[in-house]
Amino acid sequence: MKNRNKKVLFALMLGCSITLMATGCDKLKKEPETETEAPTEAPTEKQTETESETEAPTEAPTEKQTETETESETQPQNLTAEEELAQAKEYDQLKSMYAKDDINVRTKPGTDDSSEIFSSFAQGDQIVVVGETTNWYEVDVDGYEEHGYVSKQFVSEEVVAPKTDEERQQAIEQELSGQTAANTDGTAASAATSSDSSSVDAEYGVGAFAESFPIQAATGANVRKTPSQDGEIIQTIGSGETVTALGETDRWYKVDINGTIGYVNKNLFNAQ
Repeated sequence: MKNRNKKVLFALMLGCSITLMATGCDKLKKEPETETEAPTEAPTEKQTETESETEAPTEAPTEKQTETETESETQPQNLTAEEELAQAKEYDQLKSMYAKDDINVRTKPGTDDSSEIFSSFAQGDQIVVVGETTNWYEVDVDGYEEHGYVSKQFVSEEVVAPKTDEERQQAIEQELSGQTAANTDGTAASAATSSDSSSVDAEYGVGAFAESFPIQAATGANVRKTPSQDGEIIQTIGSGETVTALGETDRWYKVDINGTIGYVNKNLFNAQ
């Protein structure tokens, strides 16, 4: 009887041992599966970060390129008259604009020798625009069959007030204030000649008139060696004195004074 009880007890102990061993094996099998799932998610997050880094530089060059193109389009382009005319376009409807300053009207859209000045607009004048090129407006000019061209930088879509008498007087005073004294020996500075004035004309874009005409000084004026406020004064003209106009820029007349070639401020003269 005692031996039988021992056998039963031994069998129970053996069964418990087998159960414990089986449970331990199951845990061992499940734990490696849990450890292998963690590294599976890590590469996925790393891959997402890599894709984000790839997308970021793709957008940046696109924005930079757009800004560069926009800035380049706003810059004025230096084109010849032929290049301007090649890009000319006519308007379907006439457009009214206004002169922002006293401006010249040229035969071609440019300031080189092939483009002559044949008319002008005073500040505030209404301008009938019929077309445009890159840097110039094609305009209708009263009294002329052919159209002319004015620089876009001197034209406004908004109404511009004409210069007042006070503003023109200030311009005259500014011109006269630049007068310099004669040399200490009493002689004036050397006058420009026709030969050396041609280089000045090319440098400052002075256009020649088809025909010369007389202009009268509204007040005393300086005659300068170049069409510039800083130009050397070579002679002076008294109020009411008449000289011959040979050409012009936007602000200056090229004049002949008894064989002396110089440049005078337009604000100081009246055409006869």
